[in-house]
Amino acid sequence: MTGRVLQRAGWGVADQGLSSLTNFALGILVARSATAAGFGAFSVVFASFTLALGLSRAVSSEALVVRYSGRDAVAWRRGTTNATGVAIIVGVVAGTCCAMIAPVLGGALAAPLVALGVTLPGLLLQDCWRYAFFANGEGRKAFVNDAIYAAVLLASFGALMSFGRATVASLVLVWGAAATAGAAVGMFQARTVPAPHRVRSWAREQRDLIPRYAGEFLASTVAGQLSIFLVGVIAGLGTLGSLRAAYLLFGPLQVLFMGIGLVAVPELVRILARSPRHLQRASAHLSAALAAVALTWGVTVMLTPTSLGRAVIGSVWSTAHPLAIALTMGWMASAVIAGAAAGVRALAAAKRGLAARIAGSLLGICGAVIGARADGARGAAWGLALGACVECTLWWMQLGRAVRDREPSGSAVIDAAPFVVRRHAVVEEC
Repeated sequence: MTGRVLQRAGWGVADQGLSSLTNFALGILVARSATAAGFGAFSVVFASFTLALGLSRAVSSEALVVRYSGRDAVAWRRGTTNATGVAIIVGVVAGTCCAMIAPVLGGALAAPLVALGVTLPGLLLQDCWRYAFFANGEGRKAFVNDAIYAAVLLASFGALMSFGRATVASLVLVWGAAATAGAAVGMFQARTVPAPHRVRSWAREQRDLIPRYAGEFLASTVAGQLSIFLVGVIAGLGTLGSLRAAYLLFGPLQVLFMGIGLVAVPELVRILARSPRHLQRASAHLSAALAAVALTWGVTVMLTPTSLGRAVIGSVWSTAHPLAIALTMGWMASAVIAGAAAGVRALAAAKRGLAARIAGSLLGICGAVIGARADGARGAAWGLALGACVECTLWWMQLGRAVRDREPSGSAVIDAAPFVVRRHAVVEEC
């Protein structure tokens, strides 16, 4: 059992690493090919994609993972058909909005926004297949799908570069087209096709989850952007740059946490079939393991020689490295939160999760603002870390209450019903 779980976790980390690599490759090529205005336009386009992706996951992928993990093949296929159909609808609506607003904005933004709008349904569908495969314990299929996506993407990028046709719009277009190719392959892998016409029945079925998951996403997104803005206003862009550079040093942790997140909720849903108390213990073990990894990585960053650090992030190393202790504490707190948050998700306690997320977002904003005003980048880093430490308590309180909610009449064992009823605010990656 443990070996299979570790294997699925390995596929989750590998798949997330590959997914992050494709986005990183796109950003690098745009940066090398575009003017400053063009790269600014790309930043707006990618932010639009991130917003659409988060909303798509909230209304389709996350509910699919919570309600259909560990189910039989027929039930999983039915849930996957509905969820992927919803992802397409979100992509069509968001893509239409992008295409309609592009002529109004004009300039360097117009063509890239149209390119995103055309390919957004494929981008969101490809991401939804990833969650569907992990819900079914088939992380290898998700990795293969992302590998095909990456191969098509790199080949397309190479063709654009060789013919001298690399513009922001063309790069965004082939990025979305490669994801669409992966989305098409996903239908063959899953042996099912999306059903956009079932969006109403899906919305009714998941009406207790979708609004709260969407609220969680919006709360964390608003908090992240607001924290960035306020730190820049209060302490200056130099301070904000140092803080962002320090977070870059912990980038591998973000990939790891996101990869484990793909696997954690489906695994905890399966454990819930044994009893809520087993789920609570598994959540604690997950937090402990992630916290140990965060501590190990933080110590590694602290002990990194200056020469190596400058080679990685340049001269900003001198202002980023002193923040490593605070960021290590913050990432360890995020690890403790991650286990509880995954447990709350697996229990479908969406109301409790939303309450904890909103409170945590407010703590992050307050910590960043008060810290930045008191001591610049170092104060902001410590403020975020302390806010995350307080947030730990909130999430574990909510998990404990959710577990008790699932134990009527004092029973510690409940049969699984047919429907099992970033993070840091300053930086986020999809």
